Amino acid sequence: MLELKRLSIALDGVGVVHDSSFKVEKEKITALIGESGSGKSLTVASILLLLPKNAQVEGEIMYKGTNLLAIADDDMVKLRRESIFTVLQDASNSFNEHIKMGRQLFAFSAGRIGDDWQTFERKMTRILEGLRLSSAILQHYPFELSGGMLQRCMIACAMYVQPELLIADEPTSALDAIVQKEFLGWLRTLNKNGTTVLLITHDLDSVANVADALVVMQHGRVVEQGSVKSVFTNPVHAYTKRLIDSRF
Repeated sequence: MLELKRLSIALDGVGVVHDSSFKVEKEKITALIGESGSGKSLTVASILLLLPKNAQVEGEIMYKGTNLLAIADDDMVKLRRESIFTVLQDASNSFNEHIKMGRQLFAFSAGRIGDDWQTFERKMTRILEGLRLSSAILQHYPFELSGGMLQRCMIACAMYVQPELLIADEPTSALDAIVQKEFLGWLRTLNKNGTTVLLITHDLDSVANVADALVVMQHGRVVEQGSVKSVFTNPVHAYTKRLIDSRF
C-alpha cells in the first residue's frame, strides 16, 4: 500500500534522512522504531507532505501506485481527508481548547465522510461507549478531559472513519500502562476491520504485542526490516540487537 523508495530529507542542506526504503503492506501493522533523532518523525511528515519549508526531499513515496511527492496540494489534502488518518503523540495538540468536543469530533469523523449530525451522534455514541467514554464528553471542552481520554477520542474518530491508512506517531508515550495496552488493542481492532497501520514508536513491547512487521531506523537510515518474529529472533544489525537486548 505504501512504499518509500530511497527517501532522503535535508534541512537547510543538512541531511537528516538518508536513502531510506521500506514498505507498509496492506492490512498489516508496520512498526517504525528508532531512538530520538533517528529520522522517524521527519519520515512521517514527508508521507503527509507536512515537512517544514526549509526541507529538501529526494526519492519517492508511493501510495497505492501514486508518488505523493509529485501530486498537487489539493489532491494531497483530499487524500488526507478521505484515506489517511493521523493520531499524534499528544492528542491535546489536535484539539482547539475553545471549541466543544462534539463539534471537533464531528469535523474529524462525520464531516470527512459526509454524515449529518444525527448520524454522527448515533454512531459516535456507540463507538465512545466501546472505548469506555460517555457521550457526555461531546459537551465538554478539551481541557476538561485527560490526555488518555483525548487519545481515545482520536481513536474514536479513526474507528468512525475506518481509513485505509492510519499513521500513529508515538501514540502511547503520554499514556499510563493500562491505557497503553487498551490503545494497542484498539489499533488491532481497526486493523482487523481493514485499516493498514503505520505505528511510530520507541517501545519494543508495543511492537511485540501488536505489529506484524518492523522497520528499524538509526541516524536517519533504515538499518533493518522484516517480520517482527524474524527480527526479534534473529536480529542482524548491531543497533537492533542492542534494542532487543534492552527489553530484558
